[in-house]
Amino acid sequence: MQAVQLDLSVKRSQLDGLIVFLAVAELRGFRAAGRRLGVTSSAVSQAIRGLEARVAAPLFTRTTRSVGLTEAGERLLASARPAVEMLIAGLEAAGNLGSQIGGRLRINAPRASLPLLINRLLPGFLDLHPDVQLELVGDDGLIDIVAEGFDAGIRLGHIIQADMIAVRLTPAEPFAVIGTPAFFAKHGRPGRPQDLQGFRCILLRHGARLLDRWPFTVEGQDITVSVGGPLIVDNVEAAIRAALRGVGLFRLPRSIVMHYLEQGTLETALDRNAANIPGLFLYYPSRNTALPKLRAFVDYATKQMPRDFRPDDYLPR
Repeated sequence: MQAVQLDLSVKRSQLDGLIVFLAVAELRGFRAAGRRLGVTSSAVSQAIRGLEARVAAPLFTRTTRSVGLTEAGERLLASARPAVEMLIAGLEAAGNLGSQIGGRLRINAPRASLPLLINRLLPGFLDLHPDVQLELVGDDGLIDIVAEGFDAGIRLGHIIQADMIAVRLTPAEPFAVIGTPAFFAKHGRPGRPQDLQGFRCILLRHGARLLDRWPFTVEGQDITVSVGGPLIVDNVEAAIRAALRGVGLFRLPRSIVMHYLEQGTLETALDRNAANIPGLFLYYPSRNTALPKLRAFVDYATKQMPRDFRPDDYLPR
């Protein structure tokens, strides 16, 4: 079905008088319409004369005892009444969103963080606010959340635009270089960051950007090391699976693989040179435009999220 395109070229003057017209048509009187609208009967008459002039046809038949609709008035009433009723309903629905905690709440977040968000926030938030439909969209790219229709986004603190309101969700933590015990037994373990140039690494791609330069700290100085390897993937979960299969080394926030480190299926290297990650932040355009559903989510998330990581944070429960 083809969508009807709204003609935004309609002038405001063409709509003037419609509410007055509907009041007169319903009450069948100019004075009664004026009392309802809080204006004089002469003001009502003037509005109707202006509307009739634009329509180029009389809308009412007037006698000293009654007011009736002409054929043109009946046709206008048949179209104007449902249109105004729909407009009023739309305004009320929009007003409800501004005063009630309900409706769809769209949050854009890195795919790797979705298990953490679900484990810490659900079903608690949805039980507390049953009229909210939460839509969590996993996306590793840097998008314009406003242009894409999201209420808020979740990203690492250092990459959030300066004009956004940002609140911390998780504490800072170190990056970890991970591999399987069998991989380290076969290929050795890097003793310093520069040694990674001789190791097979798994590379992550964010959109058009290939993350093949890994940052570290050496004696208090920040450095980056160029790495290479046989595999490039575009999501963290696939990289972890490849690392578990012994494909190569991978670098990611330590919390995501705490379970595997505790189990011993993965081990870390270069811990003393690990660079810190600032943690996840929830961000949105402005406090002034935040609807109740978003404010409720911000309040709940900032209470439930900021605590130390646990090995099961990223596992199904």
